[in-house]
Amino acid sequence: MKIYHQSRSETVIRALSDFGIEESFAQAAIRFKEHYHYHISPSTAARSTKNTAQQAMEYIEEKLSNEHAENQKDKEPVDKMVVELDGCEIRTARFVPGEDLKTTSVYNNPVKTKNIKWRDVRLGFVKPLNSESKTYTGKMDSYQAVVAQMHSAAVLNNMTSATQIIGIADGGNGLSEELKRQFPTMQFILDKSHLKDHFYETVEELGLNQKDRPGWVKPRIKAISEGDVETVMKKLEEQYEKNQNDRLKRLIGYIKRFYDSLNYENFKSMGYPIGSGEIESAHKSIPQKRLKFPGATWNPNSINPMLALRILRANDWWNEFWMQREDQLMAA
Repeated sequence: MKIYHQSRSETVIRALSDFGIEESFAQAAIRFKEHYHYHISPSTAARSTKNTAQQAMEYIEEKLSNEHAENQKDKEPVDKMVVELDGCEIRTARFVPGEDLKTTSVYNNPVKTKNIKWRDVRLGFVKPLNSESKTYTGKMDSYQAVVAQMHSAAVLNNMTSATQIIGIADGGNGLSEELKRQFPTMQFILDKSHLKDHFYETVEELGLNQKDRPGWVKPRIKAISEGDVETVMKKLEEQYEKNQNDRLKRLIGYIKRFYDSLNYENFKSMGYPIGSGEIESAHKSIPQKRLKFPGATWNPNSINPMLALRILRANDWWNEFWMQREDQLMAA
C-alpha cells in the first residue's frame, strides 16, 4: 500500500485536505475525528493540507502550461470569450527580529515580532460568452503572471487567434493594459460600478451635499452609457476651468483612459456583461472563504498553494488531481 513509518494513506491525506481547505485546521482535526473516530492534532491537519496544496499548485501550473494547452488545438474554437479579473487583500504575517534587538534569556536567540501585511490576491476566470461553466485561475503575483495563467486557461477552453475576447475589470493601474497586451483581440469594458464610484467620490470633493449627489452623477452616467462620452467630457472640462479641483481632474483623466470602454448600452445590446460582479462574488467563495477568517494570518508562502487547492475544487478538477496522484503512487 506504499504506507511507510509516520506516513498516511491517500484516503487519509485526501480526507485531511478536504477538511483543511474548508475550515480552520483546528476544526479540520475535529471533523476528522467525528467522521473517522481517530484523533489527530491541528498541526497534523495543517501539515498534510499544506503539503497537498503545494502539489495542487504544481498540478495547476502543469495543466495550464502552454504545452498542455496546445493539445486542445483540434477542438472546435470559441467565437467569443469573457475574461474577468479582480483582487482582494489577504492578511499575511512573518516573524522578524525586533527593532530593539532583544534576545531570549536562555539561548540568546533574537526575540521576534510579527510583521503584518495585507497582500493582494488576484483571481480571474475565463468562459465562453454564453456558457455558465468557468475556469478559474489566481495567485498572489503580478498582473503579468496572473493574466498569463488566464491566457493559458482560455487556450484550454479553445480560444484561438480569431476569438473575440470581452474583458471586464476595474481601473487598477496597469490592469487593462496587461489584459490587452496578452489578449490582443480584447474589447475591454470598465466595470460600471467602479465608474460610478469615481463620480460619487468626485462630487463629494466638489462639496455637494449627499441629497444632491445622485442628481449630479446619474445624468452623466446615463449619457456615458448611451455613448455620449464626448459631451460629458466637455462639461467636466468646463467645470474644471471654473473650479480647479484635483479630484475632478483625476476623473477627467480616468474617463480619457477608458474612453473606448464605456459604451454600456451598446455592450449590453451585444450580450456582453458590463460589471465584474461574477468575479467579485467568486472572491467570497474561493480565496476569502478559507484565507480570510476573522483574525487569521498566513505565511505569504502558503497563500498560492492554498488558493490552488480552492481553485481545484472550483474548477471541478478535484477528482482528476487525486486520480493522477494515485496513478503516480501505483507507478512508483
